[in-house]
Amino acid sequence: MYLKSLKLSNTGPISVLEVDLPFEGEKPKPLVLVGRNGSGKSTVLSFVVNALVGMKQEVFEDVEVEKGRVYRMRSPLGIRSGANYFSADLLFQDDVRLREWQLDRPRETFETALGWTPTNASWNQIPQHEATHYSLTFGTLNETHKLEKALSSNCLLFFPADRFEPPDWLNAESLSNELKLPEPSRMKGRTARRIFSRNRLKPTMEWLTAVLLDMLLHEHQPAVLPVQPPGVAQPLNIPVRIAIPGASTATFNAVVAVLKEILSDEPGDQVQLSLTDRRSRIISATVLRDGKVIRSVNDLLSLSAGESALFCLFATIVLDADLAGMPFTNTNDIRGIVLIDEADLHLHLGLQHDALPKLFRLFPRVQFILTVHSPLVVLGMESQYGPDGFVVLELPSGVPINPESYSEFVHAFDVFAATRKFESEVLSRLNAQPKPALLVEGISDAILIANAWEKLNPGVPIQYEVIPCGVEPLVEARSGGAEMLRRCLEFLAIASDRTIMALFDNDRSGNEQFLGVSGKAFQAGQDAAHKKHKLKPAHAIVLPVPPGREAFVTAGNPVQRYLSIEHYFSDQRLTDEGMKGAAILGTPVFEIVGNKVVFAKKSAGFPDDEFAPFAQLFNRIAALI
Repeated sequence: MYLKSLKLSNTGPISVLEVDLPFEGEKPKPLVLVGRNGSGKSTVLSFVVNALVGMKQEVFEDVEVEKGRVYRMRSPLGIRSGANYFSADLLFQDDVRLREWQLDRPRETFETALGWTPTNASWNQIPQHEATHYSLTFGTLNETHKLEKALSSNCLLFFPADRFEPPDWLNAESLSNELKLPEPSRMKGRTARRIFSRNRLKPTMEWLTAVLLDMLLHEHQPAVLPVQPPGVAQPLNIPVRIAIPGASTATFNAVVAVLKEILSDEPGDQVQLSLTDRRSRIISATVLRDGKVIRSVNDLLSLSAGESALFCLFATIVLDADLAGMPFTNTNDIRGIVLIDEADLHLHLGLQHDALPKLFRLFPRVQFILTVHSPLVVLGMESQYGPDGFVVLELPSGVPINPESYSEFVHAFDVFAATRKFESEVLSRLNAQPKPALLVEGISDAILIANAWEKLNPGVPIQYEVIPCGVEPLVEARSGGAEMLRRCLEFLAIASDRTIMALFDNDRSGNEQFLGVSGKAFQAGQDAAHKKHKLKPAHAIVLPVPPGREAFVTAGNPVQRYLSIEHYFSDQRLTDEGMKGAAILGTPVFEIVGNKVVFAKKSAGFPDDEFAPFAQLFNRIAALI
């Protein structure tokens, strides 16, 4: 059962939203909803949840929302400002359909006062004296047993934004009801399955323990293995247990596949689970690479908040399929609809970009509809699915975002250097070019370096690509500055495997941002002016001090530093071009004034000897990359 189309009008911030859910053949493509807070992302999910709850109410008694009630309340307050109504029309497979209406007055008054009606065939279903209407029809599943079969053949899950994965140190007595799965029931009309998924780490561990015990008890057969030791006349009969894989083994393997994507970095890694004795029943995990232990988790309850969030989310999909009695041999066989609000919740950057998209790929027959804020999730999705393997919609407009452009993510750059423009203008170039990349603070730096290279190495192609940082779509307009450069470096070290170097000016701002480069990912390099990434070929340096400019840099004090790349030119040249500022406190030190971009462009006509100090910079870069 999949959602086929969704149409919303005048609800919350959304004026009109019409979506035909994407598929590749019979397999659904993930749908990613992005936008600022208050743009309607959760609103869209709430209508889908309303339909799923209604389907379940038709078959079962013990549902999360009391039968005859709705998950999503209708009210005139939900009507978009300036409109007179909102409507929703959701079509699922098998012609299952949800229609909702909310008017700002009863229908008969609406028609009389306004003199018009929305052009929608379901309008006439609204009773004349009512201002609200809800209709869920079941199409070809209009018999209870047919709908029940469809529900048992599909995972139907909703992970709300307020889901909470409690840490292992939490005293959960007061949360005991929330932290337990419903007891399985064999009674007709009752189910242990839940659409809403919250607080699932401990109950998931209890379920996984039961799966392990079932696998060991029921899917292993005793046998006798004859062994002929050297020098012994008669073979010895050794009792053994032979694995006979069944449903529990498939479930266990699916959970291990989920854990592997969360805990390991290499495709060839192996993940092994261990279960302690009956006194504690703790499940631990070990990650092996080439037979060597590279990570141990003594208790899966002690996973980090982000890791446990991912584990609970995707293990719950397996759990729900198991509770439904859905036959599957691996995660490829599991079907259904999974809604995730704030999919990047609790996740650090690596989990957003790498693990989360890989976990989606584990379940190709599950229709994922998710909301996110972090552009890293979408970058990771593109890496896993390619540009056409998923769809991104920006709300409230509902405009599809081309995974190759990212222009609609520009505001996210203020939080982290990962915008749509950044990806299209910088990251795509990084990954497409075999050369190392030299990131600089702005376009004037890039021009000066290019001109200096040509002066010092005429006819020799530059050994790296110089890329100015900034969010401006036109390269020649970029002046990102030191903070933008730091953010770009930290982001690219995650998103790209290309050799990268960031060149910071040796002034106060450049040094402060150089020193602020993430200590978790970067470590000390060859000297105090160099940092290198712990795993990737990514580097950060500050501008080397050329002879004669030593006074511009106070050793050990990042505040008292004034060296920028323009100081590589002589005082006379800077004076002639109007770039030399006043002396600072009677010292030889001065700051650069004037238009740096104009100066950089004019530098192409300067004599060759003006560029001699740049040789020190080029040697420094070559030695590192």
